[in-house]
Amino acid sequence: LLLCIEWVLGVAGIKVAENSCNWLPKASLVDNGTTYNTMSGGEEDTGGDKTVSFAPEEEKSAKVLQQKLSMLQKEHELQCVSNSLSFPKPVARLVFWTRPKQRQRWGDVDSHCHINWGDLFFDLFYVASALNLSYVLFYSPSAEGVLYFTGLFGPILLEWFQTTFFDARFVWGDDPFHRMFEIVHLCALSSAAVHIRPVSTMTDPTQIEMFDYSLAVTGLALLNMYRSIEVMLTVDGEDAAKRGEKRRLIDFFVQLSFYLAAAVKSGITYYGSKSADENDFGNRGLESLTNACSRILNLAPERDLAAEVAVEKDHIPIILCLCGWSSTVVFYLFRCYFFEKKFGWHKKYNVPMNIEFLIHRYGELVMLLLGESVLSILIVSSINTVEYHVTFYAAIVSIVLLQYSHYKYQPHSPREHACRRSLRGSVTHYAIMIVYCHALVAVGTAYKMFLSTYEVEASLKNNDLRHLVTTLMSRNLAGAADKTKFTTFEHKAATANLFCISMAIVWLCLEFMWISHVGRAKYWAFVKTKQGIFCDVLRTIGVCFMGTISYYTVEPEWVTLIGLLGICFEIVTTVITRYFWDKQFGDFEDDDDGHWPNVTEPDSVPNEHVDEHDDQA
Repeated sequence: LLLCIEWVLGVAGIKVAENSCNWLPKASLVDNGTTYNTMSGGEEDTGGDKTVSFAPEEEKSAKVLQQKLSMLQKEHELQCVSNSLSFPKPVARLVFWTRPKQRQRWGDVDSHCHINWGDLFFDLFYVASALNLSYVLFYSPSAEGVLYFTGLFGPILLEWFQTTFFDARFVWGDDPFHRMFEIVHLCALSSAAVHIRPVSTMTDPTQIEMFDYSLAVTGLALLNMYRSIEVMLTVDGEDAAKRGEKRRLIDFFVQLSFYLAAAVKSGITYYGSKSADENDFGNRGLESLTNACSRILNLAPERDLAAEVAVEKDHIPIILCLCGWSSTVVFYLFRCYFFEKKFGWHKKYNVPMNIEFLIHRYGELVMLLLGESVLSILIVSSINTVEYHVTFYAAIVSIVLLQYSHYKYQPHSPREHACRRSLRGSVTHYAIMIVYCHALVAVGTAYKMFLSTYEVEASLKNNDLRHLVTTLMSRNLAGAADKTKFTTFEHKAATANLFCISMAIVWLCLEFMWISHVGRAKYWAFVKTKQGIFCDVLRTIGVCFMGTISYYTVEPEWVTLIGLLGICFEIVTTVITRYFWDKQFGDFEDDDDGHWPNVTEPDSVPNEHVDEHDDQA
């Protein structure tokens, strides 16, 4: 409302404030105590900066300074159209809509792009989504649970990547229209997140959750289509931007088709079942509640209880959602691997992304998913037993070591990242990140299931119905009303299998991401050496051991403790591999100065001598 009022005042000719992007009349640069600017000789600017005439022997230095000056001007211009959700900066003439602008062109050096508050606010919705998704596996650690976990997580995770890739290529103006667009976009995303429920709810045709979720992701696909159409028609940039968005528009249309079909199918099923047995639904729910309470109190054997009314499950909507996002990823990988580079389409149909911006966003995505693991471990009731505390502290230390291992050995410089190295390396890293994100959420869920086992065992041991119902109802976000047998051997085995498989996938993804950064040629050259073979044997042993812990024990305290030892073994293996790699090829990164995780050095100002490899990239 405030934005619209300011826009109306601007249309009426009322001056609201000075343009924040025009506070610097002439971009200047201070070097060795002398201020340089772009004005012609003999003149002085309004700020009093003097103009320097360069001698012939200083011409080379002057060109370098001029490059730095133009880079600062470009950086300042992009910051003025920052795509954040913070309150917009006041401008002299407010407009309702502005054209999207291309960030950079092929061959340009990455400008330093600050991560704005709007990006971080956008990520908060994914913290809640990850928590709700964890309860899908929490109550269904089975193949069916994995199906619904990937089918529900995929569409919103793909939305994160699509939004990030768009922001790495384009920026929007600080205008009311695009602010309203962001609000609608976040409303659709929050609608999808809030309707993520356990499998029993999503498969029940008498529940509306699947229908609402399908409608939400359909809305996200429509918003993405509009964003592509807007770039195609009005972008301030190269023709490749328009051609690239035209191809992405096709991908969004494929997603829309699957999501819309899921919404139609789940809607027909829901409203059809609601009208068919509306009167019988209350009696069926009462009978289910009675049976559940009887099992909790052990008042009667399970076989003697009245059979619950079976509800026919409907898996078609979730399969359509899974096909919607996975088909887009598969087609994109196929196109990039076999056609883009071969026919030169990667520059004809794409504009470059700001790699430094992408590195920061990838790091923030991993951080929020690790944060979900931390929340899963901490949001449980404390049980005063030795086994509980062993599991708890083993889980905390494991997550700390996992985040250290990830951030310490990921490239901090854009020129060492897979997205800068090659097209195939970039799309490979993109596909690995999708699998990696799924595995991180599954690891946090497994830790929560381990700790909840002690909570339920204590409740059943004391036959405390009130405590059990309170903990299950109040401490769970998305699946309070679901039922599961926490203390059976089968459930412990399923939890241990989930932990082992997801942790093994995490380490495999870290290994493949490292290969995508360094390149296949260097990797195979390293593997052919004795040191490389030794390191690969150690990694293979560590991954295989991590994936098979559940064959030796299913007790939570032992699984988490052995898993912690496996993580330590993998970290030692990574250190050894890094040592031999640096000895053969030199430093993995340009700025190998022992940075703690998530500390990067911007590569904003171009050097005097540009490396030939970077120029080709």
